[in-house]
Amino acid sequence: VVSTVLAQSVALDFYARNVEGMLEKFVDMNMEMHKTGSLSASISKEELLRLVSQNNLILTDIISKLGLLDYYDVAWKTSQYGRIWEYLRRDFDVEARFEIIEDKLTLVQENLKYYLELLQHQKSDTLEWTIIILIAAEIVISLYEMAHRAMT
Repeated sequence: VVSTVLAQSVALDFYARNVEGMLEKFVDMNMEMHKTGSLSASISKEELLRLVSQNNLILTDIISKLGLLDYYDVAWKTSQYGRIWEYLRRDFDVEARFEIIEDKLTLVQENLKYYLELLQHQKSDTLEWTIIILIAAEIVISLYEMAHRAMT
């Protein structure tokens, strides 16, 4: 029981550092956007997708591998171990720390949605301009052909 709670506590520290690193990346990206007023070329779709997968993996690992939301079997079967389990989880603030990580992961997820939408919007703008240029080229070619026919 004790070793399980300690392992969960250490793992939460590890995941908290990873989440902090992800948040720092977004602080840097937001500062760059604030300075330039536009989406920086240094922000790639691939990097954002890596952050999406990292975000998902962290939450999945915490829930499935650590069993943070599960009740430990030994603690469930023996009331004395159950009390120790609950005391240690409260003492190490396991649930509160998980909620903080979960809130930060939600913030990361919101930032990811925002940046991916911006990238999609940029791509849509590029495609719209390409279509406009192609239509304009078709009109110019048609006018040239009409003028050429009228002269002959």
